Amino acid sequence: MKENIQLKQKKPRKRKIITAVIFFIIFLAIVYFGWAEYNQWWKARKEYVRMGLAEDKFPYRMYTERELIEMGRWPVESKYYDSIPTRTTPEETYAKFRQALIDEDSDKAAECFIDEKRDTVRKGLVDIFGDKQLKDQMLEDLPIKIDSIDIIGRSSVYYDYSIIREGKKIAQTMSFVKSLNGDWLIEDL
Repeated sequence: MKENIQLKQKKPRKRKIITAVIFFIIFLAIVYFGWAEYNQWWKARKEYVRMGLAEDKFPYRMYTERELIEMGRWPVESKYYDSIPTRTTPEETYAKFRQALIDEDSDKAAECFIDEKRDTVRKGLVDIFGDKQLKDQMLEDLPIKIDSIDIIGRSSVYYDYSIIREGKKIAQTMSFVKSLNGDWLIEDL
């Protein structure tokens, strides 16, 4: 009888040990796979931060397409850009720019350019307006009206024109970029 009692006491003890070992192995597996997953996530986030696609502060939030476009880190061709309704065409922007040159309004002319170039353009135009000869030369070099635009993409267009200097024909290109509010602005002149 004592032997039966001892056997019965050993079995639950063995089960407890086996159950504990199984739970420990499962716990280790969860920790291992969790750590591996975290490591992979961490490396991916570091790479996204390095490429400028995510914030550099924890939890390393990915930037949205709109934020990337605003920061200039997204290709110009995008579904987001395609969905922006056009408020001002390149032709209208150019006409406004040319009229501002005639009126010698550097602020109005600078508004026709992308944000990054506005201050530079404004300062340059103030200098040009100070010299009537330079202003007349600039107006003479620019076409009166643009009408045949070579479309490269849905959010950027180029217009080719030529000027004649000292008897030579010189090809020029004017580029426009669609802003996030739907206005086409001059990027390069």
